[in-house]
Amino acid sequence: MKKIFLLLSLLLMTFSLTACNAQVEPTQDNTTTNTNVKTTTETTSSSTLTQTKIIKLTTTNNQTIEIELNNSPSANDLYNQLPLSIDLEDYSTNEKIFYPPNKLNTESTPKATPKIGTLAYYEPWGDVVIFYDDFRANNDLYELGHVISGGDIVSELSGIVTIETMPNQ
Repeated sequence: MKKIFLLLSLLLMTFSLTACNAQVEPTQDNTTTNTNVKTTTETTSSSTLTQTKIIKLTTTNNQTIEIELNNSPSANDLYNQLPLSIDLEDYSTNEKIFYPPNKLNTESTPKATPKIGTLAYYEPWGDVVIFYDDFRANNDLYELGHVISGGDIVSELSGIVTIETMPNQ
């Protein structure tokens, strides 16, 4: 009888140890996974903070305008096409426009709320707009950034301008 009791006790202990091990492993894997996700998120957030992109428009008589781009796909597409030497045209009474060589990707790009100093992309025509006066909202306008210096001369610009990237400051 003692042998049967001892054998049953050993089987019960073996079964309970096996069951405990099976429960411990998934918990350890889940903890590792959660830690990795947190690390990835922290890395992504810190790299986003350091990616301020500033572009400079320079006229033939050396007037300059600096524009800070947002981190949207459209703004990144424009930035990746630089440097450009391009014709800046007057359109209406409140904006200057130019046509980048390639269309910009508007997916996940915020809609623009046009105001003085807004840089936007008008998707139907494929042109980039710099507003020097207020304008009504339009569902086809996507925000690229805003003027940070030289905004007072936007209304006077025309002709060929050079658009180039500026080093991070």
